Amino acid sequence: MKVLVTVGSKYGATREVGAAVAGVLRDNGFEVDFADACDVASVRFYDAAIIGSAVYGGLWRKDASALVRENAQMLRGRDVWLFSVGMTQVTKPDQPLDEAEELAVAAGAIEHKRFGGTIQFEKLNVGEKALIKAIAPPPGDFRDFEDIREWAETIAERLKEDAFA
Repeated sequence: MKVLVTVGSKYGATREVGAAVAGVLRDNGFEVDFADACDVASVRFYDAAIIGSAVYGGLWRKDASALVRENAQMLRGRDVWLFSVGMTQVTKPDQPLDEAEELAVAAGAIEHKRFGGTIQFEKLNVGEKALIKAIAPPPGDFRDFEDIREWAETIAERLKEDAFA
């Protein structure tokens, strides 16, 4: 079974999450292509796709959201999971977080998972720095790689079940 793991990542934190997911799937015997969303022309040749994006101002990266929108019809015929990486520690339970839920519906995703992100203040542009100062999130890396790998293991189990169904 050929699986695509692709991400929209600006500074690399989401790319590291995607790499961890791809590694778990490879360890489970799947043929995995791992790429930035901007480098994926089509999902046509994949049996399953895991698509993730960093979230900025409630929006997915344009390359990742465009990949989902432009391939939505093909994605609906495959096993698909989406994940978002962002500052989940500063959101409120009833707050709409980003456009990912709409994308998940468009793609017929099995699940959309949210993971905490990280802020590398020194890498941010002036506008991002101003926004971060206004929001004042706690500093640190909030990515939980144990949780990320456990989620990827559940995907691997589901794909194995589907392969033998």
